[in-house]
Amino acid sequence: MAALYDLRARVLRPDRPPEDSRFPGDDAPATVHLGAFVDGKCVGVASLFAERGIRLRGMAVEPDRRGQGVGAALLRHIQQGAAERGQDLWCNARASAVGFYEKLGWKTEGDVFDLPLIGPHYVMRWTASGLPGGAQNGDS
Repeated sequence: MAALYDLRARVLRPDRPPEDSRFPGDDAPATVHLGAFVDGKCVGVASLFAERGIRLRGMAVEPDRRGQGVGAALLRHIQQGAAERGQDLWCNARASAVGFYEKLGWKTEGDVFDLPLIGPHYVMRWTASGLPGGAQNGDS
């Protein structure tokens, strides 16, 4: 968990106290934390919370690993597991990350909103149902 909290703090909340990267529900039995590792080093993290369905939260990738497919691979893994269980996913995505999620089949819902001290966000949703031939949204 230390690597998860460290990466969240450095990437998502660099100007805030480290404890701000710990979320309510992190220790809940239903919460799932995932990591992406390269050469034994944690380079990407994401958490799934049982919150109004399945909420993706705290997704972060090391800045020097962005654009190399780490985040996409992590999110595809999450989507595969959700599809196998017939579960939809949702998140509050930073406005700057909307394009990343859209490429993987996520859709925005509603208008932009501001999270204090963090910035503009959109609610985004990925739906497991109705995928033709079992293909995942965002697959080519």
